[in-house]
Amino acid sequence: TSAASSAKPIALPSKDAASAEVLDAYLRALKAGDCKTAHALTTSSFARNGELCGHLRVKSYTPLGRPATPGNEVIFSTNLITQGGDASMPDGLHTWFYSLTKQADGAWRLVGGGSGP
Repeated sequence: TSAASSAKPIALPSKDAASAEVLDAYLRALKAGDCKTAHALTTSSFARNGELCGHLRVKSYTPLGRPATPGNEVIFSTNLITQGGDASMPDGLHTWFYSLTKQADGAWRLVGGGSGP
């Protein structure tokens, strides 16, 4: 068995969890390679708009400062150290911006990610 399959799965936050808590759970799942949990915290559009899980390895992450809050959206800047990427995202340090919006059921979910807000 691989180390990833024997790792304890990341617990999903409660539906009323704060946006920072949802992003933290996503980042822990991303770092652990737990794409099933990571995807449970995103919207369907996120797969085409910033999803890294399954595409490269995130060795570490560091949230930066306070989030921006335009309208009903929250944008967090996060430093990621990646490995196994490609020319579009080579190994090393990247600042990645994660956007979350509150869904109709009240839960925060990731809707986008990228190198610019």
